[in-house]
Amino acid sequence: MNSLTNTLVGIIGSPLVDNERRSPVVVSQQLFDYAFRNNVEMLYCGRLEEEGLIGEIQQAADEVKGRQQQTLASICRFSEVLRAGNIPHAVTKTLRLYPGTPNDIDTLFLGDLSDYEKAAQYLTTQGYRITAPNDMQYEFFDTTAEDGFNPDKSGGRFYIDFYRELAADHMPYMDSNFLRAEVIETDIPGCNTPVNIFTPRAEMTILSLHSVLMHRTIPLEVIYTYSYYLARMSEAEIKDFWQFVCASHAEPAMRSVLAVMEQIYRDVFDFVPAPLDYLLRLSGISKREKREFINENSHMPHTVTLMNFVISVFAKLRGKRARRGFFKELAHMLNPVFAVEVLYHMLSKKRIRKHSKHV
Repeated sequence: MNSLTNTLVGIIGSPLVDNERRSPVVVSQQLFDYAFRNNVEMLYCGRLEEEGLIGEIQQAADEVKGRQQQTLASICRFSEVLRAGNIPHAVTKTLRLYPGTPNDIDTLFLGDLSDYEKAAQYLTTQGYRITAPNDMQYEFFDTTAEDGFNPDKSGGRFYIDFYRELAADHMPYMDSNFLRAEVIETDIPGCNTPVNIFTPRAEMTILSLHSVLMHRTIPLEVIYTYSYYLARMSEAEIKDFWQFVCASHAEPAMRSVLAVMEQIYRDVFDFVPAPLDYLLRLSGISKREKREFINENSHMPHTVTLMNFVISVFAKLRGKRARRGFFKELAHMLNPVFAVEVLYHMLSKKRIRKHSKHV
């Protein structure tokens, strides 16, 4: 099957596949734009630079490198401020095992929920301006940055989503009590202190739920994040990861992601790498999602089927916190304006793709 997805993945390659299987490099603004929409533009640029063929997209490559460095500096500053304030937290959905340029810096508050407002007010004393408050998060803008505020978050770098809970609207999709034991530290060049992140098993689970429940799309960014993690994991660690997925009531969302991932590897490299194959034997896949992905000519970001979205929501209702949030969501939907917005977000592919766009 010929598609932009297969062409791009073939050029970039994968940490799960020998470099000899990669396709010849093609320098293309169209491919760069497609890679950017899927937040893997730095992987594409890196491959071009490796071959000395960056050519016509040199300026774009330099811009995303600059954005990446500014984003990492922003993460360092925010992490240091939170540590200085003794605020329990972890950065999530932001740092990858490969170079990337996220839309914003996502950070989950991990203290007692009664202390969340106090933590948010502390941040306002440290040069962070609240720009978009709602029930489950505050959006902050770093006013010490040498850039102006843009409500579309274009260029990322200085925007922070400080989550009270990881949630789709009012329904938490991960229990913070469950995540507190999953915090580890990582070093970032230029940071004076380590940065709190989540364990691979927790981060991968969060990504699948965020993609399916929050955005209803699966970008190549998720596929590559999984690939890089799986390349480092033993069979015992993969088995432990799947057990964590089950404990998090995330099996349907994960099967949707894995259906897309498996098909990409079959189409591009004509086989399924051993770590992915082992995970698939534990999990199974969604045949419905696989058919939809093939029918849409492997377009990425892939829009998750409505049925799998609904199944993923109801799977989460096995958890007490998610169940409580779901009923709160239903109560809010008594407001017809909110109800129309939620339904439009769920049903309109145009809205779904716009909402999940990399900016």
